[in-house]
Amino acid sequence: MADENEQQSACEAGRDEQHCKCRQRRAAAEAAAENASAAQQPAAHHCKCKHGDAEESGDEQPKHCACKHDAEGYAISTEPHLGYVADLASLIEIQQESTVSRVVMREDGLRVVLFGFDKDQALSEHTAAMPVTIQVLEGKLRVGGEGREVELVPGGVVYLSARLPHTVYAVEPSKMLLSMFDNRG
Repeated sequence: MADENEQQSACEAGRDEQHCKCRQRRAAAEAAAENASAAQQPAAHHCKCKHGDAEESGDEQPKHCACKHDAEGYAISTEPHLGYVADLASLIEIQQESTVSRVVMREDGLRVVLFGFDKDQALSEHTAAMPVTIQVLEGKLRVGGEGREVELVPGGVVYLSARLPHTVYAVEPSKMLLSMFDNRG
């Protein structure tokens, strides 16, 4: 019961944007809101996170689904589905003399994060608890690990195993796609 209450609280707080039943509806609403002109009203952003939403089913007391949640409280779909992001590079801006990041997808076993690096910005040596891939969407990065360094440009991919110390350096203003594969369940 406590787990179900936590899931319901996460829903009501709007933290479970990736909920199995309303993720696609929410993504469509957000896309419509982003594309809407200033005169239009933005779409609702609250995730209902319930099987048989009360308004649609007529239930007075809708039930919460039995979805899984990641460590940050986001719901993870347990049903087969297709996730899609149309234009990744447009979801992040490069900021002067900064490195910025944004999570763009959370799924069972996968987290996708966009990074924007200004020229000469870097991620100092660090490790990841899970295997990752790095792809450049725009620009040029230098990725180092295992005593090697590779220049990564659009069209290439770097794979780093879990716990491998590595660095990332922006040779020029760049946008990077980081995919983290977590099979710890």
